[in-house]
This record gives sequence, C-alpha cells and structure tokens, in this order.
Amino acid sequence: MATTPNLTQVPPLEAPLPREVLSHLYSVMLKARLLGKRWRKAQSMSEAILAATLQNTEATDLLVSAGPHPVLEVLTGTAIADAEPKTHKAGEQPNTRVIVAGTDAVAGIAGGLALALKSASSGALVIVIVPGSVTRGAAWEQATEFAAANRLPIVFISDGTTSRPLRGHDGRDLSHWPFPTIAVDGRDVIAVYRVTKEAISAARRGHGPTLVDCVNFVAPGRRGKDERDPLASFRGYLKRHNAWSEDWAKSLESDLAREIPGR
Repeated sequence: MATTPNLTQVPPLEAPLPREVLSHLYSVMLKARLLGKRWRKAQSMSEAILAATLQNTEATDLLVSAGPHPVLEVLTGTAIADAEPKTHKAGEQPNTRVIVAGTDAVAGIAGGLALALKSASSGALVIVIVPGSVTRGAAWEQATEFAAANRLPIVFISDGTTSRPLRGHDGRDLSHWPFPTIAVDGRDVIAVYRVTKEAISAARRGHGPTLVDCVNFVAPGRRGKDERDPLASFRGYLKRHNAWSEDWAKSLESDLAREIPGR
C-alpha cells in the first residue's frame, strides 16, 4: 500500500545564491530603508535596486547620480554626518565614488568619465543610477548614442518603480536604443541582482553599455495598484529558502539602530 507523503515535512527550497550574498543583500536593503526614513525629502530609490547594483560593483567603479543621493553615499562609505543634505555645499563631493550631476547632464558626464576610464585601460566601470524620468530627452539620447558608438564601460540603471504598476514594460519603444536594454522587476532584488551582474560583466569584457530598466510589474493575480514591499518580499523569500535567522535579524536591526540614530 502506497504511503501518503507528509507535505508538512517538505524540505525548504534551495537558495540559488550563496547565503552570505543573500544576507548582504538584505542588510543593505534594510540599511537603505532606514536611511530613507532619516532623509524623507532626499532622493529615494528602490532598496532592491541599490542593494543588487552595489553587490555587483567593485571599489574602483564610479557611480553617477542625477542630483544629491545621501543614501547612496552612505551605502558606499560616506559617514552619515558628511552625507547630511543640509551640510552639502555647491560643487562639494563628500564621496569620491559617487559623482553628483544635474538631471540634463548626468548621461554626458557619465560618458566622459567612462571614456577617461577606457582610455586609461583601468578596468573600472561607470554605473549611472537615475530615476526613470531622466532617461528621456535629447541630451540623454545624444550621450547614450556616444556611449554605444565608443563601446564605453558604462551601465545605466533606471528606477521606474514609483511609476504606475505595469503588466508588461512601460510602453517605451526599446528598438531605438543604441545598446541592449533589459527590463526587470525593480522590486525583486534577486532579479535585479542577476540582470545587473550580467550587464556589468558584459561592460567589463568590453561589450559596451547596457540599460537596466527597473520597472514596477504587477504581481500575478493582482489588479490595479500593487503595494508590494521589496524588503518584506525578500524576507519571505529568505525564509522559504532556509536563509533566515531571527537571531541574526535582531542583531542586524540592533547594529543598524546604533549606526543610524535619530531616524
């Protein structure tokens, strides 16, 4: 007689990434969330995008943002006191890895930096992290065409997760882009990690730029507005893949509470 399987004892799923990578992604996401609460009026960006992108960068890579980005600065080594928006002075760069550019000039400045890195054969990349609204206009198109024509070591990361949720892409015609464009769910840190890893690896091999277009897909079975929380979703993912410890989580929260006071 066949034995009925005990479904309550089904083993957890096997995580596709090393546990230390998963733990680091969650740690950076939580830190970004807490910093975002501290600086509510500062530029915001999906924690999943920030954590996944930074996980794939090297210390010599440059990051370019459209406008001041104190959260990104702290995540890349700037002291919290030095990253305070009110302490910034015009033209001051408290973090030499994060280059702050104006909205209209961000792609052009990034292209110039990437050209300099390529000419010096440094092996470093330029990572451009901007809101999705920035990736439009004549200045952006000219700069990206220049980056493509010169196969510059540059990766563009566009955050469109605050826009209206989409069941597909956002309707932009991807065929006109002069280099590969990959659309990914910007609330899914594992998906963004995989796509940014591919794009960054291609740029390091000399294949030129890629645009990682992070959009807000509607989760299966949902209608209308999608209120998914990237951090809560990833927490559930870690638990399902046996990569979560309550003791570790409490210790992490305690450490970050001491590091980021006055939220």
